[in-house]
Amino acid sequence: MTSATFVPGPAPTRLTRLRDLPRRGLVAGGGHVREICGHWGAGGELHWMLQLVELRRPEGVLHLPPDAAHTLAGIGGPQVGVGPGAAVGLRKERVLHYAGAFLELRRPQLRAAELSRVLVLSSVPARATPALVFSDLHGAPVLPEDLRAIVVRSGRVSAGGSTATAMEALVLPDEAPGEGGVAGLGVVADDARVLMVVG
Repeated sequence: MTSATFVPGPAPTRLTRLRDLPRRGLVAGGGHVREICGHWGAGGELHWMLQLVELRRPEGVLHLPPDAAHTLAGIGGPQVGVGPGAAVGLRKERVLHYAGAFLELRRPQLRAAELSRVLVLSSVPARATPALVFSDLHGAPVLPEDLRAIVVRSGRVSAGGSTATAMEALVLPDEAPGEGGVAGLGVVADDARVLMVVG
């Protein structure tokens, strides 16, 4: 799998509309994956990467980066089963850890066309150890200094001159600008339910 190195633009945060990101098909099954953000070393080695998997049919298989640990979060659509035999159910707002070279997802055969959406955070423990954290934000929240990205499920979040609403993300640069760090970005939220990449 080849991935382009994420390079932040001149703005302190980058607004990403998840629906507009390029998508590629899964290794098997019906659905696709979109790469949201991540960080790679100078030699192209993965530190961490956040992807959105959208499962359309009863099953799908995603090839995962080697030597990485993975955290999954359900963010929309019908529940999916995770792993061989689909022994573990992943519902919306649930986070679980996963190990393996392939991610196997299954869901009931439904009439509804709604996609099952899962965020997949992959990281190489020797280089980075980010986590996925659901949170409700309102007003001017105090956020972790090691915040890397905010994926908005509902409501609205503004930071660094960009505003994200549902199914959009605010991606922070590797180092928050100025002496104020994340606090200096002026984050303001309006009844937002978000999933944060922290660490």
